[in-house]
Amino acid sequence: MKSILLLCFLFSSCSVMYKKLGGDFSHKPDEINQVLSQDAQKLIKESFTNIDLKKIEDLHMHVAGLGKGNTGLWVNPNMRKWWKHLGKYNRFNVYLSASGVQDIDKADQEYVTRLVSLHKNLPFVFKSHIFGFDYHYKKDGTIDYHHSEFYVPNDYIVELSKKNPEYFVPVVSVHPYKKGAIEELEKYAEMGVRHVKWLPNAMGMDPSDQSLERYYKTLIANNMTLITHTGEEKAVEGEAFQELANPLKLRYPLDLGVKIIMAHMSSRGQCKDYDHQNVKVECFDLFWRLFKEKKYEKNLFSEMSGLLIHARIGRPLNKLIEHPEVHHRIGYGSDYPLVAINFIYRTSQLYELGYLTEGEKEALNEIYGVNPLLFHYVMLRTVRHPKTKEKLTSEAFHSPFL
Repeated sequence: MKSILLLCFLFSSCSVMYKKLGGDFSHKPDEINQVLSQDAQKLIKESFTNIDLKKIEDLHMHVAGLGKGNTGLWVNPNMRKWWKHLGKYNRFNVYLSASGVQDIDKADQEYVTRLVSLHKNLPFVFKSHIFGFDYHYKKDGTIDYHHSEFYVPNDYIVELSKKNPEYFVPVVSVHPYKKGAIEELEKYAEMGVRHVKWLPNAMGMDPSDQSLERYYKTLIANNMTLITHTGEEKAVEGEAFQELANPLKLRYPLDLGVKIIMAHMSSRGQCKDYDHQNVKVECFDLFWRLFKEKKYEKNLFSEMSGLLIHARIGRPLNKLIEHPEVHHRIGYGSDYPLVAINFIYRTSQLYELGYLTEGEKEALNEIYGVNPLLFHYVMLRTVRHPKTKEKLTSEAFHSPFL
């Protein structure tokens, strides 16, 4: 029976299902002024109150594609083969839907066109840091294609930012194990790039590896900030390497003086507590331990992407709201295109848990249907602590680097 259901699933049209999970949009971004109710418009206006528009940036945004149009982008072929890995195949199609891609032969172009449109039709435009994404490398400097899920060339990111300087800031991804990594860092530093992206669970680097001292000192010498995923990773391949994103592994570069943004505040999963006999604790607790250490006040930062995902909602957001004294070291992040996957952002859950009123939930659903990027920002500005009813301060949305 299960085999029959699986075949029915595979060989029937799944586009409706993928659309419902991600990309279930009702209108185009440029229709925002015509279709939103007064309540939704009011909520948007309130979300920009007391915000210094010169200081807000999206510190966490992904660009993706299939290499169409000679872009150099790459996706692991197994993600497009249901018989190889059904879970990855489904995830790939949900991402396509969330990104607004309709013609797979024009996927790279449509992704960027959609992203520009989302920015162009924000009520107040702010820039987004768009990420390059390196392959998974082995310690010997060779690419591990099996564990690489996608690849976004740095030159592509830099070029997109040059073409759209009002919307994008380039963030390159340089794996420390690859040959020529130092020279690559210096090349982009000379171009003015000031941020470098890692995702250890997916890319395979160990941040505590002391052989990376020269790499870290190159970051420092060029005033480059490392933005690195911390905590469990579920969006891309990473199961075999989850421990590499343990926040405590970043003590070594922090002690050297590297400026680091710990993405997502380590808000998901369990990590080994190296300070207490490797017992498993919430990764967030380890992040918070480091974040509260006085010696890291000048070089340890974070951003809020992912805090409202249904599997992450709770203590990390509550703790952040409870501690406004650290908001100047936090910045806004969307983690687009994940914000366009309505399956993982559940306003009904936020309402039931007391983070939103019913009216706010309905208004946010309207905004999602037009512009998921705006939806995420407004949602973070709107949620309140279920007990104290306090909200995140406007300072938490200002970039620590502006």
